Amino acid sequence: MSEFVHRLRVRYNECDPQGIVFNGNYLTYVDVALVELWRDRLGSYDEMLDEHGVDLVVGSVTLDFRASARPDDVLEIGLEVAKLGTTSMTFAIHMRLGESTVVQGTIRHVCVDRTTMAKTPIPDAIREKLAPVTSAG
Repeated sequence: MSEFVHRLRVRYNECDPQGIVFNGNYLTYVDVALVELWRDRLGSYDEMLDEHGVDLVVGSVTLDFRASARPDDVLEIGLEVAKLGTTSMTFAIHMRLGESTVVQGTIRHVCVDRTTMAKTPIPDAIREKLAPVTSAG
C-alpha cells in the first residue's frame, strides 16, 4: 500500500479573518488532490469518462479538524483507497503540515453510468490502476 501525496501551498485568499484556512476550503483541497491522484493513476478524469463511460459522484464526506493551516503553508494531502466496493470507493484523507495532522477524514465516491447516472460497478481497469494506493484492509 502506498499513499498518494499532493503538496499544495495555501494562498492568502483562502483564509478567514483569523488568518487560518477557511474550513470549506479543505474540501476543495481534497478535490484538487483527488484530481491529481486520478491524473497520476489513470491519465485524466476525461479519459475515464470517455474510455469507461462512467463518472463519480460524492456520496459522503467526513473531515475532522486537528490543527490550522495559514497563508504560505505547504500542506501534504495524503490519499489512499480505504475501501473499494462494488460500486463505490472510499478514500482516507490525511492532511499534514510537517509532523502535525491538520485534517483527517474520508470521502466516498459512487461510480455511475455517465449517461443514466445510475450506480454501476467500478470497471476492472480502474480497480487495477488504483491498487497501488489501496490499503490492505
